[in-house]
Amino acid sequence: MDIQIETSRLLLRQFTERDASAVSYNSSRPTVKHFMSDMVLKSADAALGWIRWINNDVFDAGIPRVVLAVELKSSGKCIGLIGAAPKKELCGEIEILFSVADEYHNKGYATEAGKAMIWWVFEQAGLEYISAIVKPENKASRRVIDKLGFIYGDTRTLPYDGKDCAFDFLRLYHTDYLPGPEWCAHNLYKPELMSAFFDTRADRYNSVMFASSGDEADYKRLGNCFPETDVTLRILDVGCGTGIELDYIWGKAPIAHITCVDISRGMLDLLLKNHPDRHDRITLIEGSYLDMEYPENAFDIVVSNMTMHHLWACEKLEVYKKIRDTLNPDGTYIEGDFIAKDDMMEEQYKRRYKMISANLPDKAKAGEYHIDIPLTLETQKKLLRDAGFSSVEVFDDNINRGNGAILRAKK
Repeated sequence: MDIQIETSRLLLRQFTERDASAVSYNSSRPTVKHFMSDMVLKSADAALGWIRWINNDVFDAGIPRVVLAVELKSSGKCIGLIGAAPKKELCGEIEILFSVADEYHNKGYATEAGKAMIWWVFEQAGLEYISAIVKPENKASRRVIDKLGFIYGDTRTLPYDGKDCAFDFLRLYHTDYLPGPEWCAHNLYKPELMSAFFDTRADRYNSVMFASSGDEADYKRLGNCFPETDVTLRILDVGCGTGIELDYIWGKAPIAHITCVDISRGMLDLLLKNHPDRHDRITLIEGSYLDMEYPENAFDIVVSNMTMHHLWACEKLEVYKKIRDTLNPDGTYIEGDFIAKDDMMEEQYKRRYKMISANLPDKAKAGEYHIDIPLTLETQKKLLRDAGFSSVEVFDDNINRGNGAILRAKK
C-alpha cells in the first residue's frame, strides 16, 4: 500500500532504497543520536535493511504500522522520518514517532509532518487516539508534541536501549474532524448559539442520535432505569430535545406526567408532533434549564440525556443542586451522557473549550453556545455527591458506542 501525504513544504512518502545514505546520515546526527540511540544506522547497508523492514507492512491486522520519509520539497532531500506504530511497552497503543536531522531543527518541519501524520491516523486509518512518549530532557521534541495538542498523562519508566529510562507519556484524542494534513486547531470548530444549533438540526436530530447509539439501544437502556408503575409519576426532562426517550419512559410508567424543558422551539415542536396522543401528559417549557425556576419537592424523577456535557463542572454542580432540591424526598435523578474516557481526554476538551470560547465576540454565558466539554465518570460521580445526593450509581457505562454512561442518583 503506497502512502503519500503532501503539505506546503513537505512530501511524506514511503522510503526507497535510494534513501539509504540519507537515512544513515540523519540517524547519526548528534542530537538525533543522543535521543534516539536505538535508531542509529551506521552504514548505508544497515539503513537499506531497515528500509526493507519498515516497508514490509503498513497494516498489521488492521493496526497502522507506518514509517514515512520526510522529504523537503524544495530540494528533494530526505531530512527525517514520521510514523505511527504500536508500542509494545505501551501495551500496543499506537505511538507517534518522528525525527528530523539536526540542521533542519527549529524550522517547524517536525510539527508540520506530525500534523499530517495525525490527520492520516485519524481520518484515513480511523483511530480514536494516538499516544506519544518523550524523554523529559528532550525539550525540543516535547515542544513539538505540545504544539500538536497532546495532553500529558504521567511519567513512566520504560525499557529503552538496554536500560530503564523515564519517559513522559502523552495522548491525543480524535475530538474533531480534521479537514486535511495541515489542519489548524483554532479553525476546526465554529460554535453556534445553542438554540440556533438545535433549531437548524431538529428535523434530522432523531436519526443522528439513533446512528450514534446504534438505533434505539441507548434509549431502551435509559428507559430501563425507570420503575414499572401505574402511579402518576411527576417527571422533569431537562434538555429534552425532540423527546426520543419519552416513549421508553411511558413504557415503564404509562400515566406519568412529563415536564419537558428545552431551549430550542424547533425541537419542542417536533416533540409534540412525535407524541400526538400524549399532549395531556406533557408540559412544555421553552428556555434554558440553567435559568429556569426549580420548584422544591415537585418531581419524583428528573432525567437528562446527552445534554450536560455542554457545561463546565462548576456549572453542572449548580444545576445538580437545583435538580436535587426539586426532587421529592425519595426522588431520583437519571442522567445519560457523553463521558470522557480518562483525565487526558477531559483536559483536552477543557483546552478545546477555552480555545473556542476565546474567539467568541462576547463572553459566553453558561450553556449559551454549543460546545462539548465531557467529563470523566469519576468527575461526574463526584459532582453529584458534592451536590448533596445521598447515593450515586453507574447504571450502564457502555452507551453511545462505549463513549457514554447512565448514572442514577438518589436524593
